[in-house]
Amino acid sequence: MALEGKYADTMQDPLFIQESDEVYRNPTEVKMSQIVLPCHANHCGELSVGQLLKWMDSTACLSAERHAGCSCITASVDDIHFEHIIGVGNVVNIIAKVNRAFTSSMEVGILVNCEDLYADRQWKVCHAFATFVARRTGVGKVQLKQVLPRTQMEQMEYSLAAERRRMRLIHAEIITDLLNSSTAQLGECQEYQDAVPAERPGLRVWSWCCRHMLTTKSAPSGARSWPGWRMWRQLQQVDCVTHTRR
Repeated sequence: MALEGKYADTMQDPLFIQESDEVYRNPTEVKMSQIVLPCHANHCGELSVGQLLKWMDSTACLSAERHAGCSCITASVDDIHFEHIIGVGNVVNIIAKVNRAFTSSMEVGILVNCEDLYADRQWKVCHAFATFVARRTGVGKVQLKQVLPRTQMEQMEYSLAAERRRMRLIHAEIITDLLNSSTAQLGECQEYQDAVPAERPGLRVWSWCCRHMLTTKSAPSGARSWPGWRMWRQLQQVDCVTHTRR
């Protein structure tokens, strides 16, 4: 792992903006370059996604801690779409910077490019957004300093970060409501399964008549008014047919 410093070629970097004869660099920006070794790849010779996510998280965490001035932890990562694969021998370039800071959390934008040193070409791999939370160092509440966008791109990312945060909160509320609804339905089903049905008087009469017929082979007195009389007659006829065939 190698972090590029001031000795890098800043004029060729698109994230460096020259304003008033001064080279501007985002103070929260962190760059990391890593060559892909066989130990980082899977059986197909491609960089493992888990390893790439680890590098992305480390770079983004350094950017968040640079802005917060204290240790930070990863709260969430938005969906990531990988456009290309990375093979063994290629160089992974990861750039991370804080787009916007809120009360105790901040959004960090992560850009991943791949470079082929021998073919002298680069291509984009993915672009991700991660949310980091500053950890408390004392009793007081953490209050992050605001990000001051200076370029047009930073101003756009600053505005979009608030909208993305709003969508994340809405999504979290929807998931919470669905889980609560599922839990309530599961509880109702469990109560229904555990409930003991009340025995109606008619069922007791049915049970007694069945036992009487099986024991005496005859219908009880007043059986013609009994709802199960027709069924008992049909069973008796079937029994007679069975004995005749025997």
